[in-house]
Amino acid sequence: MPIIQWHSLPMGVRRHLFDRARERGIRVEQLELLRDWIRSNPDVPTGSWCKDFGSFKLVGEGDLPKTFLTADQPCYGEKI
Repeated sequence: MPIIQWHSLPMGVRRHLFDRARERGIRVEQLELLRDWIRSNPDVPTGSWCKDFGSFKLVGEGDLPKTFLTADQPCYGEKI
């Protein structure tokens, strides 16, 4: 299973994630949940996946996170 390489994300992906977090009103306190999850070096599926943090969701494909969703937006891909 892939592991997300957070420190080497392409600049376009990194920018997109920051933009979506800001647009969707995800607060710094909420992103601390993401930080803790990142620190655990989680394995992710090779295909599409979704991680629900309660107040927001992160979706990706393989080792690449793709975007943030609000809590009420539907997940797609394997739930992790």
